[in-house]
Amino acid sequence: MSCRVGGGQGEAMQIVPCRQCQALVDAEWPRCPACGAIQPGLAEIEPKGYEWESKGQWMGLPLVHIAFGYDSKGQARTARGIVAIGQRAIGGVAIGIIAGGFVSIGIVSAGIFSLGVVSVGAIIAGGVNAFGALSIGVVAVGYKVGGVATFGSKVMFSAMKGAVQ
Repeated sequence: MSCRVGGGQGEAMQIVPCRQCQALVDAEWPRCPACGAIQPGLAEIEPKGYEWESKGQWMGLPLVHIAFGYDSKGQARTARGIVAIGQRAIGGVAIGIIAGGFVSIGIVSAGIFSLGVVSVGAIIAGGVNAFGALSIGVVAVGYKVGGVATFGSKVMFSAMKGAVQ
């Protein structure tokens, strides 16, 4: 089902059902207002973004994988590799908005050695909010800590008087 409705400035809008929830949407809308589907007027989504993998592999993973944007299903791409770089990254060295790996750097990061706004590290964590055995951050929680607000057994340094030990 499809119909054309007069739009502004002499242009006609094509009204079609959303491919996910069947709500009537303009074929040009970037998102469905009812269910949030990306490009609801298209039968298939046009993938957007960038993805690259190195040809070299180790244990089935590419040595380097870079991935941004979303795929043809509307899912955010996830970089997976020995070195992974993307909005979501998982690997030995992971750099992304959300990152997880042996060494991770991101807005939200988790790993053995982690650096980020919210950082969880098994051994070392650094960032605004750091949680790990050795943590340095504005808020640092762990065994050995340093920062503004520190919560740990051994406080290396703290900007707050009477920090919890």
